Amino acid sequence: MQTDLHGLTPEAALRRLARALHTARVRGARELLVITGRGMGNAAQKPILRRKVEVWLRSGEGRRAGAGSFEVRNKGGALLVQVG
Repeated sequence: MQTDLHGLTPEAALRRLARALHTARVRGARELLVITGRGMGNAAQKPILRRKVEVWLRSGEGRRAGAGSFEVRNKGGALLVQVG
């Protein structure tokens, strides 16, 4: 499964991610590819969204939502999250 967070505000992206993790758990998926992009589309030309997503995945809220370990994929434009 995958979810694309491109173009979303961090708050909207985290809501979508929580829903995607829930759906992945219900469907029995073991992994979720979270597409964040590399962050070059903002005014600062720095990755903002991926960092916020990583912090959330490590947080208690992310763990309760079903996030396990994750690794960076696609040259930094995505995260492969283990669903538990």
